[in-house]
Amino acid sequence: MSTTIEKINQSVNKPDLAKFILRVSFAFMFLLHGIHKVTGGIDFITDRFIELGLPAFFANAVYVCEIVVPIFIMFGVFTRINAFIGVISCIIIILVRYIPLIFALAPTGAWAIEGVTTYLFAFWSIMHLGSGKYALKAD
Repeated sequence: MSTTIEKINQSVNKPDLAKFILRVSFAFMFLLHGIHKVTGGIDFITDRFIELGLPAFFANAVYVCEIVVPIFIMFGVFTRINAFIGVISCIIIILVRYIPLIFALAPTGAWAIEGVTTYLFAFWSIMHLGSGKYALKAD
């Protein structure tokens, strides 16, 4: 019995593989948001920044946060720093776009800001875990 459990533990206890899967999967999904902004534009973000009294050119940071950062995280380059930028990006997204929904539920019963907070907590975890050994620049 114990040998079976030991074999299972050995086959699933792969922290570097887990870091790789977490890093690549969440960064790729976040990158899709950036690709959408490249193809669809960021006018709605620019308008929201203007409404909040912020300079419109700040909206261009979305390209760094949703294109460059996820690519670096996927390849494992400066992973902790880029994950930190991802965390800050998610917090800004919540403050700029979702603050009225922070205590709301969606019609399905889910938390109304569940999507962006999922990325926030994934980036937060990546920031603490680092890239692992499956990275171009492991940290």
